This record gives sequence, structure tokens and C-alpha cells, in this order.
Amino acid sequence: MKTIEAIIYVVPTPKGRARVAVIGGHARAYTPAKTRKAENDISYAIRQQCMGQGTFDAGVPLTLYAKFFIDKPKSAPKKMTAPVHRPDLDNYVKLLLDALNKFVIPDDSQVVNMHIKKCFGSPPRIELIITEGLE
Repeated sequence: MKTIEAIIYVVPTPKGRARVAVIGGHARAYTPAKTRKAENDISYAIRQQCMGQGTFDAGVPLTLYAKFFIDKPKSAPKKMTAPVHRPDLDNYVKLLLDALNKFVIPDDSQVVNMHIKKCFGSPPRIELIITEGLE
């Protein structure tokens, strides 16, 4: 059973909604620059760390374990132990899966099981483990 592990030292960024602009009388959808940059940063870091670990084959079910660590705001009360505010956890996952898509995993639809956590931690980072099969 193949496993890929990585710690990506980037500030977790949620996937932004597609924007629409009218150019020359035609509506064009585009991805916000902040989302594109974050996705490229994550993809680059994953390529650097996972190059020797290989990739997964198409059609194999995968399990994703991911922890998103963000800095605790100074204004947050001491008793606050988890980031229960926006951005939503699923938006972090969307960006991560898009960054993994076509490099580590052939298609993000192969991820059939996820264990995801958003927590406070310094430095900001994403810790992930991807394994074959259902666990």
C-alpha cells in the first residue's frame, strides 16, 4: 500500500469563488489571483517534497488525511482552542485537492475518504498524508 506524506509550509488559503468579468461584450469566468497564487505555491511545495515518493495510479481509491494550521489571532480569547470562524474547512480542502490534482493524484475524484482538521499552530502549514485504499 503506497503512502505519500508532506508538510507544506504555506499559509492555508481557502479556494476563492470564480469571478466573472465582461470583456468585449462577452462574460468570462476567471480564478482570483490570490487563489491561483496559493494553488501554485502548494503545487510547487508538493512537487519538491513528493518527487521521490512517486504518484498514485488512476482508478485507485485514496484516503486523505490533512491538517490545516493557522496562526491564532492575538485578539482571540485564551480559552479559544480551535478556529471556529471563517474560512470554512471545505474551502481549504478544495484548494488542496486542486493543487494535488494531476500531479500526485491523477484525478481528485479518486479521494473517497477524508480526515480533515483545522487548528491553531505556528508556523502556518498544511500537513497531509495520502494512502491507497479505504482506511
